[in-house]
Amino acid sequence: MTDEAVQVADFLKAHPDFLIKNPGILAFIKLPEQSTGNVASLHERQVQTMREKVKSLEHRVVEMTHAAVENQAIIDNLQSITRTLLTVKNASDLPTVLVEAIKKKFVVPIVRLQLWGEDNSEAHDSDKTLIDSMKNLYCGFAENAPTLSVFEGEDVVPRSVVLIPLRVGASPVTFGCLGFGSPDKDRFSPTLETDFLNTLAETACAALSRLQNTQS
Repeated sequence: MTDEAVQVADFLKAHPDFLIKNPGILAFIKLPEQSTGNVASLHERQVQTMREKVKSLEHRVVEMTHAAVENQAIIDNLQSITRTLLTVKNASDLPTVLVEAIKKKFVVPIVRLQLWGEDNSEAHDSDKTLIDSMKNLYCGFAENAPTLSVFEGEDVVPRSVVLIPLRVGASPVTFGCLGFGSPDKDRFSPTLETDFLNTLAETACAALSRLQNTQS
């Protein structure tokens, strides 16, 4: 750095508001572009920075718009399933209607429903104990699931699953398990937002509880 450059640098350090008070000088100041190595004025550099910020904000708005559309689609599907279940007159038809509605609305490859009253074998008693111990639904990789018995007999082995314990209200005892499965390991990954799954679980439990009322 030359002596003149040192003097200029010292002056700017001592007078940090110099360029603010003399904005016309900015048009003559050149700054190197980090990406290309070319030289541009400070004004051009500021304009480029603002353009990059605007582009980043545009991308963010697009992402938020897509998320809003997806969330609305989920809400519409949940409402459709709820309406369908409310129109079922015979409680015995609820399991089939629920499974088919979930498959159709959420395009889930595997949807299985297991109700304890259908099979009192010791194997299912063991599964019931495991499901009873679940405080919340499970969403994640198949190998980490508490049990996969609900998917027995499927031609395609699921790699990611959702297990929903079915309970009447706040009862700790379950009356069954609703399971979703997919050969795609990332379909029901542990990082998936589960708010809509919890809403679907509440709807399923409320609807299927009619079966318990008819059996009691």
